[in-house]
Amino acid sequence: MPCSPPLFQSVRHYVRHLFPTRRSASVTSRKGQTAPAANESAKEQANPAAPGEPIEYDSTPRFLVCNSCWETGLFAQALFQDAWTSQRASYTGFSHATTWDKLQTSSKSGCQWCSLVLSTRTPAIQQDAVQVAVQFRVSSGTNGETPKGVQIMVLGINGVPHSSYYVYTKRDDPSASSIVARDKLIQVNSPEARAMAQECILQCVRKHGRCLAPHDTALPTRVVDCSDPRNPKLHLSSGEKAPYVALSYVWGETQSNRLTTANVDAYLRRIDPNLLPRTIQDAIETTHSFGLQYLWVDALCILQDDRDDRAHEIAQMRSIFRQAYFTIIAASAQKASDGFLHDRPATTPHDVTLPFRCADGNVGTMFLSPIWRQYDGSTEPVNQRAWCLEERLLSPRALVYASHTLQFHCQTAVVNVGDAVCGPIAGQRLPDLLLRADSEIPTVFIPSDHRSLRWAWVDVVGDYTQRATTKPGDKLVALAAVAELFQRAWNSDYLAGLWRASLLRDLLWYKSLETRFARPTRYRAPSWSWAAVDGHVLAGSADDRLDPDVDATRRCEVLACEVVPATPLLPLGKVVSGTLRLRAVLLEATWNPDSPTPDLFMPEGATPTVTPGHPESPTSSLYTTEPIHIGCAYPDSLEDASEIWAVPVLWNESAQYAAGLIVASMGDEEGVFRRVGYFHSPEDSPGGLSWMLGHEPQEMTIV
Repeated sequence: MPCSPPLFQSVRHYVRHLFPTRRSASVTSRKGQTAPAANESAKEQANPAAPGEPIEYDSTPRFLVCNSCWETGLFAQALFQDAWTSQRASYTGFSHATTWDKLQTSSKSGCQWCSLVLSTRTPAIQQDAVQVAVQFRVSSGTNGETPKGVQIMVLGINGVPHSSYYVYTKRDDPSASSIVARDKLIQVNSPEARAMAQECILQCVRKHGRCLAPHDTALPTRVVDCSDPRNPKLHLSSGEKAPYVALSYVWGETQSNRLTTANVDAYLRRIDPNLLPRTIQDAIETTHSFGLQYLWVDALCILQDDRDDRAHEIAQMRSIFRQAYFTIIAASAQKASDGFLHDRPATTPHDVTLPFRCADGNVGTMFLSPIWRQYDGSTEPVNQRAWCLEERLLSPRALVYASHTLQFHCQTAVVNVGDAVCGPIAGQRLPDLLLRADSEIPTVFIPSDHRSLRWAWVDVVGDYTQRATTKPGDKLVALAAVAELFQRAWNSDYLAGLWRASLLRDLLWYKSLETRFARPTRYRAPSWSWAAVDGHVLAGSADDRLDPDVDATRRCEVLACEVVPATPLLPLGKVVSGTLRLRAVLLEATWNPDSPTPDLFMPEGATPTVTPGHPESPTSSLYTTEPIHIGCAYPDSLEDASEIWAVPVLWNESAQYAAGLIVASMGDEEGVFRRVGYFHSPEDSPGGLSWMLGHEPQEMTIV
């Protein structure tokens, strides 16, 4: 069955008004005669305005373009059909010559096509003559855009492709039999929207081999019974098996009506929905309307005033979201009281409305949506919060109530419900390998799988560290469920955000220079962990020159690395301490951490070590009293450390490249340091690695 059943008549009337039309009772033709109104036959509308003459807009698609475009340009019947029907052929496309002056005149008269072409002109284009080319093609889908087979229009200027647009239309438009994509759903809580969303879920359950099929699973400890949305109540699970829905949302404010030890008995009898925030009310309504009885929502299913219960339930987060029939993601709600079932805005300001010449002679309407302006979810409130990342990544299926429409996400696809265009959205899913059953995970990975998992972890940490937590102490806790998945695959100890199996490479995480924050005053992780600081983190070196599996790569020695979890209930969560012991070269250095692009220097008076016979030994010009540039520095936070040392962690003598830690002394404790930054070799250092080679390594502790 298709994922978008026909809309009911009432919604069809609604959809017709999604895009504003400019209407007049009549249109003045070139001969000064009065053209018929929009509701008269198309045959009587034969004399639209010519280029340069003001266009009084009719509701019909014909009057979106000037006479020249309609009769001899792209929108002439034969020319348009030639271009449109050649999507899958080796067709060079429609092309015509005009001038920028003509385009500007027609644009001022209201021609939408001439306005679009005119918008491509840049100050660098001086000549008046212009060659405009148009080609329609079918998307291959390799970039992840949906629906399958969505058409794209490529606009070329003077022989060079300039811009590309997705093509879509309305469901009841004459062009709907030719155009694959539809306009976006606005009424996300309508029966039609629910029917389309339900069909997407069923398609996933029945046909998606990559997706986890629903199966009998025990309910979480507590769920909300939504069988009567006006009288929901708390349900204590006794091990029974039933499908349930999970809710992922932003609290954004204090919830006064939440589960506590004082009200649990009352909630078992009834929860007054009028006292709940709008988002939870909407989730109860949605669960019921999709035919399910149970809903898991943290505020009502975890005892908020019981530390042990909170730790126990957080430890179950992986199974809670992984086993849910689907997850409701209230993506657009900034706070719990906002809700998510309201109608979405109808406007699409960057889209262009144009006529579509159908093969049967009818005239429909098509819309062009710039490929580079597609929704990617990055600004949604839910994508700014740390907890919400693992809730999305763990969910096998999700209905995402986005700010513009309703989406369906699963391991196989990301679609706008109702077949509206959905551009590629990166980082939404984990590799399939992580989601297999324990018995299906290999003990040894092939190189491609190893790289896939490695990059997936880097992406997760990069996304996660750009998000906020209400409680800073949750920095490791809110990612623990995702870390569990990786631990199952890697079978490695998890060390406060790093992995023992790849520890040296993981130590080389670094902060984006665009985000610098003060170092947190309260302890939450050892300084060598990215969880100790705030801001966007790039998790570990990705430079092939420092690949630990390559023979040319040299390394310092890890003597020991241990962390102490705050509770045994959450072994991958919060830690109370952590130590790293290395045997490595320790060299005094200086830096300029307040610079927009900090650097690392060998201090004045120091002398590079000459390695006998080394092909890159420094020249005598390096023996100066000036500081020598030895690395590019990345401070972990707004640091006040003035006395620092460089600790090379990985280096490649053949490539003359190294990366390591910048550390500062812990004070009176000899040989104990804290990490304050990361460095790597500059690409143009004349002395190469001469500054560090030949020095004796020493034991040190980093806390």
